[in-house]
This record gives sequence, structure tokens and C-alpha cells, in this order.
Amino acid sequence: MTAVPEITEREDLPVRSDRKHAWCLNRKHRPALAGVNCGFHHALHLSTESCNRCWSLRLPRHTWLVVDHRLAISPEQADQLDDRSAKLVIVARRPGFPAGIGRLEVWLRGTVVAVADLQLCGVDHRGVVRHVQVEPVYRRRGFGTLLVDAAQARGPGYHWSTTKFDQTEEALDFWAYQDPAEPLYLGERHYCTHMREVNDEWA
Repeated sequence: MTAVPEITEREDLPVRSDRKHAWCLNRKHRPALAGVNCGFHHALHLSTESCNRCWSLRLPRHTWLVVDHRLAISPEQADQLDDRSAKLVIVARRPGFPAGIGRLEVWLRGTVVAVADLQLCGVDHRGVVRHVQVEPVYRRRGFGTLLVDAAQARGPGYHWSTTKFDQTEEALDFWAYQDPAEPLYLGERHYCTHMREVNDEWA
């Protein structure tokens, strides 16, 4: 990863995928009951949402940026974005062959701030999240969770799992926080035969 840009006060907002969520970002209130306020972040060209109850209680993370996790563009497309485009995008690097390891990246103003490696098999409808990494200065802002949602959006209805993850407090907190759109088996990599062939991991 390259050096991360300096965070300005206006840009220091958490992010969230553009899907239905049962709870607000603080996991305290249901949007239908608490109420949601919508806005727009002009500096990053992204929509925002706020939990009205969190806002009234002055809780942190009461407002977040909304990112379309289903739209992942190529690096070439990302390099051609103009001033009217969103300044926070998800970029997909496709594997060189079927069932290989691909990568999703979160770009903030042209700089990679978070990555996720994954494998997809369109034959067996399996997906494995192999690795999620966020630059330290951007952690606990939802970038890793955004990438998990973006990964699953590339294989809706697939059988999803993750490789074994670090047993650090930070990693355990991250995975315990997840409320994925699709069922996700944590720490149990369920490779199909095509993935094993690619990985040279015949069982």
C-alpha cells in the first residue's frame, strides 16, 4: 500500500454499504423506529445517512457515508474518474484465471486505504474471503466491513467462508462485529475442488 492521505475533519466519517441494515451503525437502534436522515457529502461526492436517535444522544458514528458496494470498477476506470465522481470507490482486480485469487480495494482520493483478497468459483457457487487489511489510521471506520459486503455482492447466494484469521483482539472484534448479508462461516475455509486446484491444496 502507498502512503495514506491526511484525514481532514470533514472526511473523518465512517462508511457503510448501500444495503438494508437491521440496526444503525452503533448497533443500538432500528432505523424504522429511530428514523434516518439523509444528506450529501459534497467533498467526497457521496450520500450520507444519520441515525436520528444517535444524533439526538450525541453518540459518535451517528452519521456515515453510504457506498455502493455492488459497484466495483477496474483500476483503469478508477484512474479516469473526473471531479464529479465519488472520491471513495471500490476497485476490483480480477484473478488471472477462474477460481483464482482476486482483490478488492477501497480507494480514497486515489489512494488505497483497505484491501480484501477473495476467491470465487462460479461453477460451485463458493466464495472465500482470504484476507482483509485496513491501513491503521483508517481502522474502526467500517472499511473492512464494507469490503466484506462488496465481496459477497460479487457472489450473491454463494456458500461463503473465510480462512483462519488472526486471534488478536482487533481481528476477533472485527469478525464478531460482522452482520453479513449472506451466511458466512468464520475461520473455516470451504474451498471447492477448483480453488484447491488453483491453490495446489488437494484434500
